[in-house]
Amino acid sequence: MADNTVETVATDEEGVEVLRAGCFFCHVRCGVLVTKKNGRIIDIKGDPDCPHNKGFVCSRLEKGRYLEGFVYNPNRLRRPLKRAGERGGGQWEEITWDQAFDEIAAKLAELRDKYGAETLAFTEGTARTWSWLHYKFTNLFGSPNTGGNGTICYSSDMWLEPCTYGGFCSDKSDWVNADLVILWGRNTDASEPLLWDWVTTNRKDRGAKLMVIDPRCSEVAQQADLWLQLRPGTDAALALGMINVIIQEDLYDHEFVDEWCVGFDKLAERAAEYPVDKVAEITWVPAEKIVQAARMYATIKPACLPWGQKGGDANGINATSTIRAKAILRAITGNIDRKGGDLLAPPSRFPPSFYEHYALPQEQRDKMIGNDRFPGLTYKGWDIISQAYPSFYPYANAPLLFRAMRDGDPYPVKALIVQADNPVVAFSNTKLVVEALMNLELLVVHDYFMTPTGALADYVLPAATWLERPDNCYTVMNHRPMYFGAQARVLDRFEGGADIDFRDDYEFFYGLASRLGQTEQWWGPKAEDMLDFQLAPMGLTHEKFYNDVKYMVGQKKFEKYKEPGYKFLTPSGKVELYSSVIEKLSEEIGGNFDPLPFFEYPGLSVEKHPEWEGEYPLVMIAGARFMPCYHSEHRQPGPYRDLHPDPIFDIHPDTAIDLDIRDGDWCWIETAVGRIKQRARKTSSVDPRVISVQHDWWFPEKEEAYPSLFGVFESSVNVILDDDPDSLDQLIGAWQQTGVAAKVYRCAEGEY
Repeated sequence: MADNTVETVATDEEGVEVLRAGCFFCHVRCGVLVTKKNGRIIDIKGDPDCPHNKGFVCSRLEKGRYLEGFVYNPNRLRRPLKRAGERGGGQWEEITWDQAFDEIAAKLAELRDKYGAETLAFTEGTARTWSWLHYKFTNLFGSPNTGGNGTICYSSDMWLEPCTYGGFCSDKSDWVNADLVILWGRNTDASEPLLWDWVTTNRKDRGAKLMVIDPRCSEVAQQADLWLQLRPGTDAALALGMINVIIQEDLYDHEFVDEWCVGFDKLAERAAEYPVDKVAEITWVPAEKIVQAARMYATIKPACLPWGQKGGDANGINATSTIRAKAILRAITGNIDRKGGDLLAPPSRFPPSFYEHYALPQEQRDKMIGNDRFPGLTYKGWDIISQAYPSFYPYANAPLLFRAMRDGDPYPVKALIVQADNPVVAFSNTKLVVEALMNLELLVVHDYFMTPTGALADYVLPAATWLERPDNCYTVMNHRPMYFGAQARVLDRFEGGADIDFRDDYEFFYGLASRLGQTEQWWGPKAEDMLDFQLAPMGLTHEKFYNDVKYMVGQKKFEKYKEPGYKFLTPSGKVELYSSVIEKLSEEIGGNFDPLPFFEYPGLSVEKHPEWEGEYPLVMIAGARFMPCYHSEHRQPGPYRDLHPDPIFDIHPDTAIDLDIRDGDWCWIETAVGRIKQRARKTSSVDPRVISVQHDWWFPEKEEAYPSLFGVFESSVNVILDDDPDSLDQLIGAWQQTGVAAKVYRCAEGEY
């Protein structure tokens, strides 16, 4: 029985209990029913009573894969480990959690005294944790340096959309009521299958149309009513071309624009610089298709344009412009906050004590890495945007953060805590990342398995999976109704024959906080203490929520801007097509940040590097999603890896013939930074000028000790991606993972 003593779903079989949980395999968080027998999980099924997924689960949970491949995987970390020997040497000793907490806290205090609190950094990856906790801990410790992959995934949208309409709506798309769904840089069939189920159901039941914008003829593109196959990295130009068509053909929503938008005339002038023929040349999309796409979006109402990471965030120099241009498209077509459109959510209601941003003195905020060069996501940006939209959270710039670890500029960053992240695999310029981590005095990794990053750590600590912690479960993004559900701690430590001494996220941070003088600012030693605090305004405890309420469903409110006295949470109170927030930031920092979107060729393209012409003739995509993996997860031997044993890149058959490459050949993929090898897959899903390279590959079965680090330098695409600050988006500091100049050739015998 779980230690929160909540009731279980009724069952007559002796020794069997069924508990509710929320799957956190991806961000969608489907409600599930978990069956245990004598303390061991034997089945996971979708919960038909969950208002979110209504019993649906994807193939990641089918046939017991999650249990064998993850929860009961024999390769899971079992005890806290402390480095024994040189960093990266692969030698460890088992210690207790108390010893780990005592030693880590003492070292953090020592480093704070020596270098200042800003010497501590934190990185997160997919944020499938209680992500406010690391802000609470680092802010109370005194460090502003929390960062992660959010700069190229989601966090940038969370900052730039509020610059436009004072809120974040691309993760609140009304998928099931839209007459047109646009999947721009997003393949939900391979990333979040529940969302694809919503789309297919909507098309079947309501006749909704589907537009897909993607360089690949992905699984969703194959079923689209209109597919635009653009050149990777040119999304901003395409969006501006669509805006121009909508304005020139007078297809924009006059009522919404006239009443609720400012800056339209300036936008029209900028959009006129992107006529269809010019955009077609840049994007490789035929002019007639650009016009067709613009007309579809402007005339098929309502339409939703959900968030898509590959449709902007990882576009390097063009990231801000792409995200902003898509936000503008939502506005001028009148699809913001309308039924079937993209719903504008109110700011987070989490109390300040969840993040403790205000506990961090201005003197420390000013030290945040990236403040003066890429201010959009840092405290410099937060200080401006939080006046209107307080739920945004600030981010240090990762490429500069790793350089500070390596070089000590602008000051020494000597300690790093890593949670829900694997920086050696997940960040561009792998060699630099490794050099940075090797130069630390303290590296702590909290994870499920030993990873390439863990191999370089001082302490590697076993984490609790979503089945091993309680939760007040809500979706991080992309929900049909906003649902809130109580989740049981399904498994306790050491239960059911699993000899694992894990700690959940809350226990991890409380263990450190209580040793560093923060005890009074936390809610008690257990996660349930935090969850009770979260529910207190509703007159509930977590136990009561689980037993008596089970699920809550938020009520959708449409067209809130029509209510008397309503103001969008921007300085003007309206949708800012020309952003005063970005203009103000430019004035205060002395930068040259354009309040309107624009396009320039990506920093890692042949147009920016004429010397690469002929040497790197192909355009590379990195990061297309593929089942059953999720980011860098599920590479351990077992049921997931069995389904996808090797890294694969896609190449057009004509290009493969020209290069004498056969299906399954191991090939070198090379950029100006270096080379990696993956197996070729011939497919007409990509343009002959394009290759699509899988991301985040590493091999747990290979040697751990440096320089191998589980073979991370062999096939991980981040090894050949650069993070040169000059190639980053100048406002938010996003690095480029698509549209990169590359070449391909077969591995010689003995090289694979």
